[in-house]
Amino acid sequence: MNFLDGEIRDKTHLYSLRIQYEDTDIGGIVYHAKYLNFIERARSALIRKLEFPAEKLLKKNLSIVVKKIYCEWQNSCTLGDTICVKTHLIEFKKASLVLSQVIFNEHDKKQLLNTEVTLCFLNKNMKVTRMPENFLESLKSILPN
Repeated sequence: MNFLDGEIRDKTHLYSLRIQYEDTDIGGIVYHAKYLNFIERARSALIRKLEFPAEKLLKKNLSIVVKKIYCEWQNSCTLGDTICVKTHLIEFKKASLVLSQVIFNEHDKKQLLNTEVTLCFLNKNMKVTRMPENFLESLKSILPN
């Protein structure tokens, strides 16, 4: 496994990271907005794992952006904790996809954050555009049964 990109297991992408000092407030508790950074890193790692890194898409004048996000914070984590972001595909259309992303603490298995994220593809004119066919094909590795 390339730890930088996480791994795909049972149609789910798993991405682990350790909470660093920069992620916390003075009390060592993770600031709520940092969780959005964690799920972004996991999505970027998944897209890279599917062989469509952002730099490759940008060369083709495409980008993937967040259209909508729903978040429910459930617990907090602290400096030094190891967390895992579990990502799986809920649905996809011609120009968008919806992912479920859940963060949990790897030590006590407590769920920290539950999210649903809608992503869409934009062309160089910042207009919604269809996903490349080969990207759709690569999504099959994380399609639910």
